[in-house]
Amino acid sequence: MPIAHCFIPQNLTPGDDDIVQLWAKESGQSSAHMTINVIHRSQQLGHPYPVMVTLLLPSLWSSDAISSLQRGLAKALSQHYGLSIDDIHIVTQIVASGMVVESGQEQHW
Repeated sequence: MPIAHCFIPQNLTPGDDDIVQLWAKESGQSSAHMTINVIHRSQQLGHPYPVMVTLLLPSLWSSDAISSLQRGLAKALSQHYGLSIDDIHIVTQIVASGMVVESGQEQHW
């Protein structure tokens, strides 16, 4: 359940590569349950972040795996959009067991 909500400028052009596979490769994790939602933002106020990401991860991941997923996503986005890694801002939220509903069923891990 690594799920990334990526807010990007409308004028940003993606590369030809598969961003999910690139994230899996850069993080050293399986892409089986990875999801990336790309949201084109129309306006950003305050401090400018070219790419802002909210990363949702289940609490069962180790701190090393969380670090790999965060850094791997930053690298993948940087490569995919041709940006400096300094332009990628990721905030990770850890989701507790029972706080996800899929197919009408609470997910426990």
